[in-house]
Amino acid sequence: MKNILKTTIFAFLLLAIGSCTTDTKVVAVAKGLVLHPMTPAGPYVLSPVNGDVDVVTLTWDMADNGVASIPSTYVVEIAKSGTSFANPITASPSSPAITYIWKEGYLNSILLANGFLPDAPADIDIRIKSTFGLGFYPLIQYSNVLSAKVTPFAQSALAFTKVGDDPANAPKMISSGLFTTDCEGYAYLVPGSYKFYTSVQNTYQGTNPYYGDNGSGAIVLNGSAINITTAGFYMIKADIGTKMTYSVTPSEWGIFGLAKPFPSSANKKMIFDVASNKWTLTIVLAGGKAIKFRNTASTLILGGFDATKVGVDFAGTTMSYNGKDILLPGTTAATYLVTLDLSSPRNYSYTLVKQ
Repeated sequence: MKNILKTTIFAFLLLAIGSCTTDTKVVAVAKGLVLHPMTPAGPYVLSPVNGDVDVVTLTWDMADNGVASIPSTYVVEIAKSGTSFANPITASPSSPAITYIWKEGYLNSILLANGFLPDAPADIDIRIKSTFGLGFYPLIQYSNVLSAKVTPFAQSALAFTKVGDDPANAPKMISSGLFTTDCEGYAYLVPGSYKFYTSVQNTYQGTNPYYGDNGSGAIVLNGSAINITTAGFYMIKADIGTKMTYSVTPSEWGIFGLAKPFPSSANKKMIFDVASNKWTLTIVLAGGKAIKFRNTASTLILGGFDATKVGVDFAGTTMSYNGKDILLPGTTAATYLVTLDLSSPRNYSYTLVKQ
């Protein structure tokens, strides 16, 4: 009898709300579910410079499901303006809370993952989706729709470009994460004058903003070209955040570790191959022992990937600065062709090929 009564009450509830059913859900005319004006009001220009800060606070009234003791769960949905939410994007975790704060990193990643371009203002529509009940036929309600203009950002990236060349084909530098500006990369450079070009909407071109020298060794927007006098392989850095620094430093690499022939503590210099853009060396290595890669002119070390090495030590998902030992297979010595590939910024890699 109690079950019959509950079923009857729920049926009248749906009629009172004014619902319609589909094959998978009940969609009701929203009652009480009002999305309030956003604080602060837009437009919102997202940026990695100041860290993962709050963008905007969304608040709404509880949906009226007719059963006060059982709350709805809510998600924020967004869509490209003018599409009538034909392809809604979930933009918050599901929760019974009636407020949500968008963080820069979270909102930025959602926009980029769904085709919105960095550095391009995007018009989006925003609504709240209320879900009441479980199973195959939950009661769904939607709030009113608000609109906003949001400009997402890309991970900080620069192209170190010889004057007169196309920045799209120039060596690239990338930061260690979304909220860092410590751009880094490696490249073989020929003599000439260079500038750091920015990416606009994932495109590098000569009309984009660029950085150069301010006359005192710091980097500045629209600064002077940076002269490279000697051809060679270089480590290139630029921080376009608060530090505004840059460096272009000759960089040679070698192998060290217990897997090397005696004396194992010394570097065995590798050879840079301009054609393949890789450092290579054929060397006898002992099985069951380890190597790492070290810059021959400094203490800079690249080892195997270590998830704890973040920030300035982030070198990709294969290697890390000051990373783990790279162990050789087996227990006996063998000849290996070793390569170190630094051509992809913050995505460095190596290979060990037994000869």
